[in-house]
Amino acid sequence: MKIVVLGATGNIGSHVVKEALFQGHEVVAYVRNPDAVPPQTGLTVVQGSLDDRSAMAKAFAGSDAAISAIGVALRAKKPIDLMQRTLPVITAAIQDAGVERFVLVSAFGVGDTAAKASFPGRLVYRTVVAAIFKDKELSEETLPESGLNWTIVHPVNLKEAPAVAIATVKSLDRVAKVPGLPTLPFANVARALVEIAADDGLAGQRVLVTTEKGWKPQGHGV
Repeated sequence: MKIVVLGATGNIGSHVVKEALFQGHEVVAYVRNPDAVPPQTGLTVVQGSLDDRSAMAKAFAGSDAAISAIGVALRAKKPIDLMQRTLPVITAAIQDAGVERFVLVSAFGVGDTAAKASFPGRLVYRTVVAAIFKDKELSEETLPESGLNWTIVHPVNLKEAPAVAIATVKSLDRVAKVPGLPTLPFANVARALVEIAADDGLAGQRVLVTTEKGWKPQGHGV
């Protein structure tokens, strides 16, 4: 596959680039600062901004999938509206370019997923990252109307660490609860994102990416 990665200089996006190349895919990194992306075999780096629909469409042309791992840092100044401003432009560019698959990285705790969280989790989502998560929630409401073959991915807390042996990918409809505050390495989420991009069976779904034991299924006593 040929995969476009947005947010390729970030914690998640840089790992997605690495994983996609490792799996043998061709990768296009669409970034604001090309110097921040190390040259690698199979990687094309394109400079551009997230508000330039025509530039993105040109960069995306010929790709099979696009993975958006863009996000806002905790220290970002308000108002926080990055996703609300850019996601409609990104999806329009994907349509213009005829890209078949779109995978959007969100976060567990965004929108109604917070109802499945533990009390400590909900406390964090309602305070520390409340503005960032609200921006994500509002932007994602428009995705079903985009006409794209999309999947929204909600990973749990993330950290820089060696990949663990097993990570779990489940449709949120099958998840009753995410106990505690499970944490996964960026590398595991990157692997899941590349695999999800290749899975048309997840089109139109929202999925959780968590640790092996970091979820309880519907019908399980909680």
